[in-house]
Amino acid sequence: MLYPWQQTLWQNWQQLLGQGRLHHAILLLASTGSGREVLAQQLAQTVLCQNCDTEPCGVCHSCKLFAAKTHPDFHVVAPLQEGKQIGVDAVRQCNRWAVETSQLAGQRVIMIDHADALGEAAANALLKTLEEPPSGCQFILTAQSLDSLLPTINSRCNKWRLAVPDEQETRRWVERQMMQTVKLESVRLNSGAPLATQQFIEQGQDIRHGNLLDAFCDFLQPPFTGVYEVAALCTSEGIVSLKWLSYFLVDCIKLQQGVSSHLVHSESVDKVQAVAVKISPAVLLSQVRKANELHRKLEKHTGLNEELLVVEWLTGFIAD
Repeated sequence: MLYPWQQTLWQNWQQLLGQGRLHHAILLLASTGSGREVLAQQLAQTVLCQNCDTEPCGVCHSCKLFAAKTHPDFHVVAPLQEGKQIGVDAVRQCNRWAVETSQLAGQRVIMIDHADALGEAAANALLKTLEEPPSGCQFILTAQSLDSLLPTINSRCNKWRLAVPDEQETRRWVERQMMQTVKLESVRLNSGAPLATQQFIEQGQDIRHGNLLDAFCDFLQPPFTGVYEVAALCTSEGIVSLKWLSYFLVDCIKLQQGVSSHLVHSESVDKVQAVAVKISPAVLLSQVRKANELHRKLEKHTGLNEELLVVEWLTGFIAD
């Protein structure tokens, strides 16, 4: 079942499918939490369906195999772990699938999820197959953005961008799903992505975000006590906590510059105001930059002492 915000793009694809004009390599650009995998799989199942050209019938042998996740002509390539690259061996296997004969005497579909995680060698190994695709083979690539995707891959695909709904639409959708009031800052912390926002609340991250913000704001009031409490909260939440604090500090900078119309922390303006009048713009700018650098460092290198590094970052507010 597709989500409401996916319908327009899906109808465009249906028109191309009905005309037999769907490009052999579709690149779906969509943010995390937008349900892009649902849309990509809907396309894959439709291409493989034996009864209908523009939507999966759900009853043919192919559709039943797809639903059972045992379709022999549907192949998925993805990173083995979150944050890891797709290696060249996985792409070589993908190239072998591309030239195989269909086991159901129909189409073959290869989905490359997180195509922006393709390493350079892997991307280069894929190029020729995308440039000269075997007959009856449909590629579906998904990525969050073009930033990490090699231009050579980008140029060989037909690109489609799935826009997230307006933040108020996202808010209303999540409220309907959860039957509770949702803060706008929960939506904004998740870049407006509906499923990411829903998961954020279901997992209690909204509560833990609030607790971290309270501890952080208390720490930023002289005499700057509670540094280890903030560091412990950051460590227990993981590196996403640094993104939360970075967003908060950026809101403080916005307020200092007289911008108050689109703060991420729209329901916590009192906290933003309290910090904005205490910490200088120079310190805020420096600490935002350092928080983002630390986030990238911890994302890239596992096994580092996260709590110690967060403490070191926090002392930057005291030293300056």
